[in-house]
Amino acid sequence: MSYFNLKNIMGYIPTGAKLTIWNDLYKRGSKPGVKNLEYSYKGKDVKKLVDFVPKLIQTIFMPTMWQQKEISVTEDTYEVYWYVFKDLDSFTYFRVDIEVKIDFKSGKAKIKLSEPVIVTEYPQETYWQKTFFYELLRLIWHNLFYNKKVEEYMDWAKLKISCFEEKLIKYFDKLKGS
Repeated sequence: MSYFNLKNIMGYIPTGAKLTIWNDLYKRGSKPGVKNLEYSYKGKDVKKLVDFVPKLIQTIFMPTMWQQKEISVTEDTYEVYWYVFKDLDSFTYFRVDIEVKIDFKSGKAKIKLSEPVIVTEYPQETYWQKTFFYELLRLIWHNLFYNKKVEEYMDWAKLKISCFEEKLIKYFDKLKGS
């Protein structure tokens, strides 16, 4: 059976279109005293952070997918930028971008988490999913039932960010003490 016959039988439009809803974890001013999620360290044994940070990300966030955007390693510096994704259900995932900059010569490190988000994606690929009636049903379902689930995911993500922050700061203290 050819692709064109399958398309006619299934009513599938191969566009990959999705309705995407972004829920920022920390809206401007919602986390008092925090301008951004950036953590700095200055001290000895800064090289240990090269191994520790990826392990911490893996342990805390348990990512479904981890994409390395860019990496730059020289004799004196280490810089990496990751996209970290965690599937929460078939429609929703957690995303945070993590940037690590380490200067071995000066003993400085900076770990920055971009504004973490909960992203909900509803497929809109079939003719049925593009109809007004389907959109009306999806909107009612989302507002009556799914919003509560998204709020639970937001609480989960805030807890994960707090755990990451706490473990990272404790490790900074451990490095300073050793």
